[in-house]
Amino acid sequence: MFSRIRACKGTRAACKALLLPVALAVLMASPALGQDLTLEDAIRLALAAAPQNASVVAQVDALTANRAAADLPPRPSLEIATENFGPPSDSLYDQFQITGTYSQQIERGGKRQARVTLADRQIDVAVAQAVVRRLEIISDVQLAYVEVQAAEAAIGVARERLTIAQGVATEVGRRVASARDPIFAGTRALARVAEAEVDLELAVHARDAALVRLSQWWGGSADGLIVPIGQFLDLAPIAGPMEPSPTISAIYQAAGAQADAAIAVRQADSVRDLTLSGGPRFIGTGDVGFVFGVSVPLGGRRLAGARVAEAQAERQRVDAEREVEMFNLRRAITLAAERVEKARHEADAIQTQVLPLAEKALSEVRVGYQRGFFSFADLAAAQTASVDAAMRTVDAAREYHEAKVELDRLTGRFSNLAEEASQ
Repeated sequence: MFSRIRACKGTRAACKALLLPVALAVLMASPALGQDLTLEDAIRLALAAAPQNASVVAQVDALTANRAAADLPPRPSLEIATENFGPPSDSLYDQFQITGTYSQQIERGGKRQARVTLADRQIDVAVAQAVVRRLEIISDVQLAYVEVQAAEAAIGVARERLTIAQGVATEVGRRVASARDPIFAGTRALARVAEAEVDLELAVHARDAALVRLSQWWGGSADGLIVPIGQFLDLAPIAGPMEPSPTISAIYQAAGAQADAAIAVRQADSVRDLTLSGGPRFIGTGDVGFVFGVSVPLGGRRLAGARVAEAQAERQRVDAEREVEMFNLRRAITLAAERVEKARHEADAIQTQVLPLAEKALSEVRVGYQRGFFSFADLAAAQTASVDAAMRTVDAAREYHEAKVELDRLTGRFSNLAEEASQ
C-alpha cells in the first residue's frame, strides 16, 4: 500500500482512490457466514478498515506537497525605482529617471537537489512509522483474538462441569431415593447443577462479548463468526534465537538517511548564492540605458558551520537512540520469551500431571461414592478439583498466547501482513 502512496503525487482524493481497491480486495476475502475466522483473516480485515490509513494518506499528502515545493527554484523579483523628483534641470545628473530591474537568485552547491532528497527521506520515515503503527494494530487484534479463543475454551470447561454436575446429581438422587443419603445432599447436588448452568451461560456471554470486541476492529458483525480453538492448547516451545523486528530497524535507517539529507542541505546552504539583476533605465531627456548587477552575500561562514555541526549532531543522536532502542528491544524480547516459556511449562505440567490425576481422582471417588465409601463432600471436592485443573490449563494457555503476542510484536512476526498491501 505504501508504495502506492509514494507514487501518489496528486490530491488526497487521488491517494484515497489508490487505497480503495486494496481495502475492497481485503474485505472481499472476509470469511462467509459460519466459516472459521483465522487470525490472519482478522488481521487483514482490521488493517483494511483501520482509520490510521486516512491519517497516513494525509501525512504523505502533506510531505508530497512539501517535496513539490522543495523542487521549485527561487522566485525572481521585479523592482521599479525612480530618482531625481523635482523641477526640470539642465544638468544630466539631475534629470528624472525610472529604472526597472529584474533579479534572479542563482542557487549554487546543489541546494535544490538537497532539499528534494530531504523531502524524500521525510516521506520514507513517515512510511516506516506507519508500518510500526500497523504492527501495533496487529498486536491489539491478536489480543482480541486470543480473548475469544480463551472464552471459547472456558465454555468447553463450563460444559464439562455441567455434565459432571448432572451426572453427580443423578447418582446422589439415586442414593437419596434409597435413603442412603440425606435429602439435603440431593438439594446440594441440584444447587451445583444450577451453579454450573449459570457459569455456562456466563461463559457463553463472555465469548459473545469477546467476539463483538474483535469484530469492532473492522466494523463488522459478530453474528456467525467462528474462531477455531483447535491449536489453543497446542503450545509449542520457542524455536531459535529471537531478533528485533526489522520494522524498528527500518525506522532508524530512514531516520538516519533523513539526518544525512539534512546535513547535505546545511552544507549546500553554506555555499554562497549569486543574485543577477538587470533592466532598462529611462532618463528624462528621452535617453534609455541598461543597468546590470551582481550581488554576493558576505559573511555567514560561522553560522553555516554551526548549522552543519547541528545537523551532524542530530545524526549522532539518531545513531545513539538506535543503539538504545536495540538494547531495550533485545532485553524486552528476552523477558517476553521467558514469560512465554513459563506459561507453556505451567500449561504442559497441568495437562500432563495435574489434570489426569484430578480426573482419575474424580472417577475413583464417584465409583466409591456409589458403593458408599465416600461422602457427598468428598465427591464435591473431587469435582471442584477436576474443574479447577481444567480451567487453570485454559488460563495458562491464555497467558502463553498473550505473552506470544508481545513477542510477535517485538520480533515482527506479522511484518509481512503489515507490508502486504505494498507488494
